[in-house]
Amino acid sequence: MDARRSEGRPDERRRAWRGLLVLLAAVAAVGVPIAVLEGNGRTVGLVGDSLTAESVPAITAYLAAGGDKVDAMALAGSGLLDTTVDWLAHAHQLVAQDDPSVVVVEFIGDYGFGGERPGIAPYSPAFYQAWATASQQMEDVLTSRGATVYWVIGPPVANPMLQGIIAALDHIYEHLHAPNTASGRPPLIDVTPAMTGGTGVYREDLPGPGGLPIEVRTPDGTHFTLYGTTLYGRAIAAAVL
Repeated sequence: MDARRSEGRPDERRRAWRGLLVLLAAVAAVGVPIAVLEGNGRTVGLVGDSLTAESVPAITAYLAAGGDKVDAMALAGSGLLDTTVDWLAHAHQLVAQDDPSVVVVEFIGDYGFGGERPGIAPYSPAFYQAWATASQQMEDVLTSRGATVYWVIGPPVANPMLQGIIAALDHIYEHLHAPNTASGRPPLIDVTPAMTGGTGVYREDLPGPGGLPIEVRTPDGTHFTLYGTTLYGRAIAAAVL
């Protein structure tokens, strides 16, 4: 199984551009500005699970407006401990082919959809230890040519058990060793303010133009609506500029 890449085949590129046009129309309709963000012609890598996969058009819209190129590797239901997806191999590929100057990594802890590792039960102490090791390996590969690697923490979700998993993984990401920062820790992107209207707690909807509520999360309490992806995408883009 391969992680989806942003360039894709011609038919996939056409679908991606159609999706991007729909996204841009939605952004304009709800009043989330794009043009105020200014990039500098960089290559920005995106690595992650479904939250990244569904938000690629939004993130691309914001970064492309400033002249940045986006290369996304994202797969719904995937996690760093997959046995059918080799995320380290994909990280090496991203660095070798595109040499990005910035990479954003987002994983909320999916496990089992891409195979379970022998002896590692879901969300056991062994799971978190293995996830921490895999996260550090990902950091080391992605920074090997000097890229700045941002780790996404949050967002709050409706399911308390999943919220606990995300919080535990956030702690792991916060304490990774970053070889190319003065602090020795990686820069983080906390998407919680953007996805909660600054409240810090899970919200199904947020005020839109005129103060009318607009749904930002889907009924499963985890994923984003189209409007939600615009807010998430802007938060990611603003953090890396």
